[in-house]
Amino acid sequence: MAVEDEQRQLDQVRIHLEQEFSERVPADVVARHFADIVGRYEGVPVRTFLPVLVRRQTKELLASNE
Repeated sequence: MAVEDEQRQLDQVRIHLEQEFSERVPADVVARHFADIVGRYEGVPVRTFLPVLVRRQTKELLASNE
């Protein structure tokens, strides 16, 4: 996956999570957790499913903090 495609997909996932949790969690908190989780995968060689992994982990983290 090209870097631009990955970034576009990650941006879409973050926006979707901000919308999904908008009534319960401020967007900046969602973005911060999202960025932290993306950072965990910096430098990993296989990134094909990164947007899916990050979405799932961020969603679980946000749901557990409610």
